[in-house]
Amino acid sequence: MDGTKYTFPRSHRIVLKQDFSDIFSLGIRRSAGALLVHTKENELGHPRIGLAVPKRAGNAVIRNRIKRRCREAFRLTQHQLPNVDVVLTVRPHETLSTDGYVVALVELLKK
Repeated sequence: MDGTKYTFPRSHRIVLKQDFSDIFSLGIRRSAGALLVHTKENELGHPRIGLAVPKRAGNAVIRNRIKRRCREAFRLTQHQLPNVDVVLTVRPHETLSTDGYVVALVELLKK
């Protein structure tokens, strides 16, 4: 192990409605397949993520599975990401594995 901590504290989450609104209105938008990413640089020294998974993506079980896998993908890749706020919007799709979301997230956040 390289000694890197793969934690996901509350400080790495976007939870305030105003933060979501700022990112949606001022951020850069990219999409790949079923994922749409809005990003905006931050001054916090670490990336943060927020998730938007609409009901049309599936029932509650499916939406929660997608959210868990997206959070895990972010947790595993956060040390490779720049200091940005990320809002990940999910479109209806067949649920990917955690590795699938890791690949999609890294590809969408490349500069």
